[in-house]
Amino acid sequence: MNNLISRIKVAIFGDRDERLSIPIMDGALKPNNIIEEASVFAERAGLEDLALGHDGALYAACGNSVFHLGTDGTFTERARYDREVTALAMFPDGTLAVAIGNAVVIDKPLAERRLIERCDGRKLTSVNALHVAADGTLLISDGSATWLYQQWTHDLLEKGRSGRVLQHRPGSEQTTTLVAGLSYAFGVFSDPQERILVSESWRHRIDIVDRGVVKPVFSGLPGYPGRFAPADGGGFWLSLFACRTQLVEFVLCEDDYRREMMRTVDPRYWVAPALSSGHDFLEPLQGGGVKQMGILKPWAPPRSYGLVIRFGADFIPQYGLHSRVGGQNHGIVAMAQRGDDLFVISKGASRILKLSVPQVREGLAR
Repeated sequence: MNNLISRIKVAIFGDRDERLSIPIMDGALKPNNIIEEASVFAERAGLEDLALGHDGALYAACGNSVFHLGTDGTFTERARYDREVTALAMFPDGTLAVAIGNAVVIDKPLAERRLIERCDGRKLTSVNALHVAADGTLLISDGSATWLYQQWTHDLLEKGRSGRVLQHRPGSEQTTTLVAGLSYAFGVFSDPQERILVSESWRHRIDIVDRGVVKPVFSGLPGYPGRFAPADGGGFWLSLFACRTQLVEFVLCEDDYRREMMRTVDPRYWVAPALSSGHDFLEPLQGGGVKQMGILKPWAPPRSYGLVIRFGADFIPQYGLHSRVGGQNHGIVAMAQRGDDLFVISKGASRILKLSVPQVREGLAR
């Protein structure tokens, strides 16, 4: 009888020990310093997202603007908006799709801007990723119905489950909900097989969206997944904008402590993941993440981290690119591959990094 009750309790509430268990980084995700040692292509405060034009031109969302990036990393403003740009995508004809938090702007050259603010009677709140599918539709990730994009830690600590994926058809101007009730949708992608993928950050997994339901295809990620980017040769790149720690998982189990912390402590100092760390002595120690004799402990759990994972078309990780504890290039939020070059945004360091994919593979094969 007691075993039956225990099984029912675990099925409903989950097992506490299991929730505190975080997958280790090994095998394909064995740590390295590839992102930390990557060359800096450009630097600018406010970098958020990347997109490639049909001609291979590279564009970046930064602050309230969208910039064209020259081959030498120079910024040329393409468009400006009245709010901070939170996601970016490009249609084949050069039309920009730009998220400005609680709306999406369809910005076609020499035409009036169109605004998407609602879907199925509900306002957009936290648009954080856009993707133009092969059929010309625009896929939209709306992370939370409660919190703005900049308040993602609020949604994490409140165990938010109000994210959704939308589909906009430019020809008919119709926007529909593909799936809702997600634990923070932060990344949407349509692969060559026309499967629609979404990263569900607070569940640490990748899902396929299929007729209004989600089917997990990769679970148990060691961090919080974000945006996708297509990879040459099939498959995709996935950013993990922060890593999980046992302390954060423990706080998520302790509801009274969590609510009191959110009520009384400045959000900058919450026990929560961050896009950068080590700049303020008031930051939470995150367990063992402290220095002794001026040296960071090698086993320190990460408050911030830099990680990109290369997945094959079979959803199996091939390798990871890291900026580890003590590094600077943390908070990876966007990638774009152009030929052999991979461009990566470290939001924590306000940098666009550039890597040679063949050189990365060669280095990992040694």
